[in-house]
Amino acid sequence: MMQIDVKNVFNRISRATIFRELCVVKGPLVSIIPFTKLFYGAHFSIYYQHGRHVEGVTIIESSSSTRQGDPLKGYLFVLAHYQALLETIAQAPNYVFPSLVDDIRIVGPMNEITSASDHLLTQLTQVGIKIKVSKCKLWNPSGIFLGIEIPQGYTLVINGLCILGVLIDSQDFAMHFLDEVLSQDMVHINDLPLLGNA
Repeated sequence: MMQIDVKNVFNRISRATIFRELCVVKGPLVSIIPFTKLFYGAHFSIYYQHGRHVEGVTIIESSSSTRQGDPLKGYLFVLAHYQALLETIAQAPNYVFPSLVDDIRIVGPMNEITSASDHLLTQLTQVGIKIKVSKCKLWNPSGIFLGIEIPQGYTLVINGLCILGVLIDSQDFAMHFLDEVLSQDMVHINDLPLLGNA
């Protein structure tokens, strides 16, 4: 399995790609086209304040990506890279690409996984999406990477497990994660009334 981490996911997508994909959408989703044109049809200004003083404000004109706080930005990102995924799936029929927004996985035979990822990365680059190599992983529970072209900068993982698409690298990581979740929920657990022996 290969785990690909998208860099600055909502700051990289091309608005032209979003509009192109929206135009081919059928069904009830067509109704969001006017909303999207209203918010993304023209440049908008981003105000960046340096320190506490008003005179330290910089105005940046934004002409790409989605707006912070937009409830549709996750959907628009998925829409922008959907065609890239479809084309890669057609080129690599032996692989499955379970993805959730910016978490992209490639699952299949290890011998050609790099070829499938190269094709996907080429497609993603064409729509303005880049990856963060330092957070990408190649996972093979057998621990055998012979004959596999390993992309430079990818982390090799031979232990751990994958739960709901999240690669859990080691027992230490899993225990830390479970301890954190349990400590957060313990407050609520302690508030529950004790059940009797009825």
